[in-house]
Amino acid sequence: MLKSPLHEFVNDCIARNQDADGLTQEELYGLYVSWCSLRGSMPAPARTFRAGLRAANIQPEHRGGRCTGLAMTGPAACDYIVHRELPLAPLPQEIQKNVAGDD
Repeated sequence: MLKSPLHEFVNDCIARNQDADGLTQEELYGLYVSWCSLRGSMPAPARTFRAGLRAANIQPEHRGGRCTGLAMTGPAACDYIVHRELPLAPLPQEIQKNVAGDD
């Protein structure tokens, strides 16, 4: 029996862990895009991906919007964490002054 790409993604990239904070749908899709990139395949649109997650009974809770009990795992998790866009931390005041030229 052939596995669907979504089934392979879930098996390769998602670990069930009741102690985990869970994952948002945005994090799951970002992880999926990383997984597709590493495999050299084209990701499905986000809407199709979310429908596939619902069919696999992976849904966020109404409270907090996270799919609880899930954690990232595998090479795609590393790729996603390294390449996702993170907000920049504010610079300490001393550095801000040096950058702005305020001595």
